[in-house]
Amino acid sequence: MQVVKILLLGTFCLLTYGGENHLASGQQRQHFRNQPEDQHVVEGAVAIIKCEVGNQKGRVQWAKDGFVLGFNRTIPGYPRYEMVGDGINGEHHLKILNTTLHDDADYQCQVGPADGHDPLRATGHLTVLLAPTNIELLGRAREEVIEVNEGEEITLECQVEDAKPVATVRWYKNNEEIHLDSRLDVEKESSQRRRQTLVSKVTLRLTPADDGSHYACHAEHPALSTPIAASVKISVLYPPGPPVITGYTAGETIRAGEERTLSCRSRGGNPLGRVVWYRNNEIIDTTDRPIGAESVNEYKFIVDSADNGAVFTCEVRNKLTEKPLLASVKLDVHFPPDKVVVSGPAQSRVGENVTLKCVVDNSNPPAEVSWVVDGQPRPEATTRRERAGPGGWHTISRLELGVPVVDRDMMFTCHATNQALGETKVDTYMLSVLRPPLPPVLHGYSEGSGIRVGSQQRIMCVSRGGNPPAHLQWYRDGQKIPSRKHSIDDVSSAEIEIVAEPQDNGAQYRCEAHNSAASSPVSVSTTLVVFFPPETVKISQSPRRLSAGSQAILTCESGPSNPAATITWLRGDYRMTGRLQETSSSLNGGTRVTNVLALNLTAADDGLTYSCQAKNTALQKDVTQSVTLHVNYAPTFLAEPPDVVDVVVGESEELNLTARANPGPVIYTWTRHGLPLPDPVIDDSWRDTYAQHPDMGGAGGSRVSAVGPLLYIRGVTVDDAGDYELEATNQEGATVAKVYLNVQYPPTIKYTSEMVTVSEGQDAHLECAADGNPLTEAMMAWRRDDYDFTKTEQIFGGKKATLTVLRANRNDTGVFTCEVNNSIGKVTTSNITLVVKTKPVVERSQLLDRAAAEKGKRGELRCLAEGAPDVSFSWKRDGLLLSNGVRPDKYENETVRTGLVSWASTFYIRNVHEDDYGRYECIAENELGASTFTVRFIKPTRPDPPLSLKVVNTTHDTVTLAWKPGFDGGKTQYFRLRYRIKDSTSYQYLDVYESGVYMYTVTDLSLNTEYYFSIMSYNDMGDSEYRGEFVRATTRSEAPPTPVPSSNVGKEASTKLPGLWVVIIVLVATALLALNVSAIVCIVRRRRNKRASPPTKKTPPPSVSSTMTKPMPLSVSQGSDQASSKSTTNTMYAPSSYNDTVVGETLSSISEKSRESYTQEDSVVDYEEQTHKHAASTYLIDQIEPPPEYASQTPSQPSSAAYDPHEDDYAEVLRRNAYNHQLGKVTPPPPPVPPTTAPPPRPAVTSASRTRLHLRASPTVPPSTMQGVLQSRWACTITPTATLQT
Repeated sequence: MQVVKILLLGTFCLLTYGGENHLASGQQRQHFRNQPEDQHVVEGAVAIIKCEVGNQKGRVQWAKDGFVLGFNRTIPGYPRYEMVGDGINGEHHLKILNTTLHDDADYQCQVGPADGHDPLRATGHLTVLLAPTNIELLGRAREEVIEVNEGEEITLECQVEDAKPVATVRWYKNNEEIHLDSRLDVEKESSQRRRQTLVSKVTLRLTPADDGSHYACHAEHPALSTPIAASVKISVLYPPGPPVITGYTAGETIRAGEERTLSCRSRGGNPLGRVVWYRNNEIIDTTDRPIGAESVNEYKFIVDSADNGAVFTCEVRNKLTEKPLLASVKLDVHFPPDKVVVSGPAQSRVGENVTLKCVVDNSNPPAEVSWVVDGQPRPEATTRRERAGPGGWHTISRLELGVPVVDRDMMFTCHATNQALGETKVDTYMLSVLRPPLPPVLHGYSEGSGIRVGSQQRIMCVSRGGNPPAHLQWYRDGQKIPSRKHSIDDVSSAEIEIVAEPQDNGAQYRCEAHNSAASSPVSVSTTLVVFFPPETVKISQSPRRLSAGSQAILTCESGPSNPAATITWLRGDYRMTGRLQETSSSLNGGTRVTNVLALNLTAADDGLTYSCQAKNTALQKDVTQSVTLHVNYAPTFLAEPPDVVDVVVGESEELNLTARANPGPVIYTWTRHGLPLPDPVIDDSWRDTYAQHPDMGGAGGSRVSAVGPLLYIRGVTVDDAGDYELEATNQEGATVAKVYLNVQYPPTIKYTSEMVTVSEGQDAHLECAADGNPLTEAMMAWRRDDYDFTKTEQIFGGKKATLTVLRANRNDTGVFTCEVNNSIGKVTTSNITLVVKTKPVVERSQLLDRAAAEKGKRGELRCLAEGAPDVSFSWKRDGLLLSNGVRPDKYENETVRTGLVSWASTFYIRNVHEDDYGRYECIAENELGASTFTVRFIKPTRPDPPLSLKVVNTTHDTVTLAWKPGFDGGKTQYFRLRYRIKDSTSYQYLDVYESGVYMYTVTDLSLNTEYYFSIMSYNDMGDSEYRGEFVRATTRSEAPPTPVPSSNVGKEASTKLPGLWVVIIVLVATALLALNVSAIVCIVRRRRNKRASPPTKKTPPPSVSSTMTKPMPLSVSQGSDQASSKSTTNTMYAPSSYNDTVVGETLSSISEKSRESYTQEDSVVDYEEQTHKHAASTYLIDQIEPPPEYASQTPSQPSSAAYDPHEDDYAEVLRRNAYNHQLGKVTPPPPPVPPTTAPPPRPAVTSASRTRLHLRASPTVPPSTMQGVLQSRWACTITPTATLQT
């Protein structure tokens, strides 16, 4: 190393002094623009020492403390050193990373001589600042609490260690800086090199005011962003203050039962004093607590009589008190007596003298006593008082009187009142006076009311006023019967329970009451009424033999009943009224009833059952007897024979006209045109035979045959229609039925008008003739979608329908359908085309009046017209006809029929030049006239705003919008939605990147909130204005209920699915799976073949590559205009679970916003990324790798709006989507991408920045099965291109 230093120094000296410096005349010398200066840097920070050389000619190097570091700007051997700045412009700043103490030195910037320029030198010193490593209060722990007695002195020493330069110390008391005369600071060398330690000492004399104070020393240093500190807490010990009692004042009177709180407080003291309560020198409460600088003990208690005269003492002390500090109070308590007791004799007779005594318990002051007898005051009592132990008084009062004549017991009441408190205690004494009972009273039964037989009846006898209580006895018709007896005071009761029987009807029940004070008993009685139903009923019939047309008499007799039974006749559920014949009395007061019913007999009465019901209406009980009639009658058909029987041609009919008769049997005879019908074949083979050979007469018998009441017609034909007659006979007579067989057959259309062509303003007549049975006007109808039939006339007659279109115009041109449907067989239809001759009318649309293309490209001008007969197109510019084929290399006119009278012309301009831009005239003409339309052919420009914006659906958190696109400016246009809450001024933005999509659902909205929406469009050329700011929508106020999955529902549904359908579904699913797997295998093989073949075009150089390890849904979009050939559109979709709707969704690997370019040199398959919900995305500006949320998104079904008018393509997408659904390829949707809240920059949609995504299947998973394909790893690279290919 020393050798190297010597060589470098020698080289520098040689360069500096090796030759003479001769500067050319007028040349500026090299000089310092910015010289090194002295500076300070904190250890570990970055230091930059400036050095800028003007007009530099010589080489530059740095020297540290005289040691040169070399000309290499990276400074080998010093990994933390380097020269930075623009060396060409003379910037050679020395940058030192992670500075240490070793970097504390002189640094010299040296510029060597060259071309006559003198060498330059400039020196600056770098001082490295070292923060102190520790601060402490010597001999004290951190946050230590120091206890000292009042008036003592303490010394605090603060040591700040190992700082460069020495630290500055400040002292603080309770976060306020203090300056003490006793402070002494001493600096000393540190044990570590080039560092210093400071010791600062202060002395303090402490008072109680210093108690709880915090003393701290803070060390400040340039290397510290905030000071470091060490502190202690001071605790000054001193005695507490004297106790103070609150809550009672001397001489105050307290009421017994009152809640009282005695509070004792002692202020100050360290530690705080302990406060203890005593009652009559006994400890009662030690639960003191500190409140601020006080110690408090609050004793809460309920005052009672024992507290009268009690002494409550408060004691305070801490470890510095020699004697406890005391304070006390003596209570004066007023209290009423606890109880009053009255005593005397238990009973007495009228005229006897009695003495009662009232004793009043302890009271302060003494209680006043008063007597009340039966509600009247008696002042003649004698009273005396006696001292009680707790400081109160006992009171005793005596009352003497004679018993007066009364009909009740006497009540004596003693009142003891404490006048000071206003409280009174009362005791009552009852004196029993002997007397006879009052007459008894019955409860539970009212005289004359009826009771149900078999029911339980309780009757209670109650006697009042007897002393002693009365004795009660029950009797039935003079015989004693038991009862349940009970007495309360002077009330006696006796209850009997009777189970009512018919013999109780009219029985007498009596109750007697008596006691020792009565001379004879008193009584009360009642007679029972019992309701009972009839037990039997009897029916008799007259005459014995019954015939239709005669009269029958039915007689019904009921058994005894109370009240009398009501008789009702029943025939099934039909009630009939008979005639009351007689009534008669029976035992126990019951009544018998006889009723007669007369009947005029018919055949319908045979086998009918007539019932007689005898009902006791009071009890709602009845008894029933029935009789079945046997009536002779001629045959009667079971069902009314139909006048007409409708039968569909070709079917077999079986008519059953069974009759009943009494007596049997019934003989049946079928005839047609007066001739009997033959018997049928024996078995049922005729049914299958005719089904296979309807023209045959049957298998061994006639086609029309009969047996008994049955008529068989095999394979009905139109000739079988007509009248059929059946005669049914027995010994009573004959009955005849006639039936007409109406043969029905499906409709057919016999004739319709050919194509009807009329001139505008003429009436058009469309005819349709049909046949069928039945065939009515309602069965023939004219159909045409979205057509107003009010301007037509319709006539029906002779199975022919005529439609007349009045004064036809161009809007009537179209296809009318004649539909015949009589609900037999299939509906028959036939189409008739109506063409109204009109001159061409060109569509004048904002989407067609302009066309745009870049120079060198092909321009396309479109013109649409309607007219009849055939329309032809020609194109002119400045009056010159261009579509006549004069320049086929430049112009081409292509005309196609797009509808019945709709035509379209596309005019191509190849290899567009500047002079091709201008106005072109389209002429549409036929034999009736011509119509013109001017199209401006311009350079590509920014698009027009969408023509309209409307809300098509709302949910609780989504709004679906639709719009019509404006002119696209000759470039592919995209759309941006913005929306805000009604009262907000902040917008949120969403981009729709999928071309051709004009419907979008905004998600993640709030419940019951009104939003404003607007839309704009943009392309590579710029942005349009926003439209639709006043389009508003309010989300619903309630979210739909979350469906609860139930395995049972699925099981029940599966059990109901027929086995044949299960087999069919499995076979179809298997076939679809095999077909799709085969298609995927073919695609993979084709891709490999293309990869093996030599590339046909140059692949752009690779830029950035990325690998996506998750399975990705694939989206294949149409190729761009730059592609050499047209490509088909194939998109794989998975079912969407969003809002039960279908939206067009495809996925991609990276946001359209970023437009990063990725490439892979051997890829031939391009996929374009689109984001969730019509490719709406947030804006990723500098993102290189694909965001993870795009790696697992599952696309949903495309909406038809995205594919209209190409309905066939849309149907194909739905078929592929159904196949994906069968495979169960439904993954959870990714987290919704939140819309941006600030207007994002417009994505650069240019051919140079558009994203091409190449996907290559990894060989780790074979692509032979769908599962393998779905789980393949995909390598993702991006190259600049404008197309996406499959």
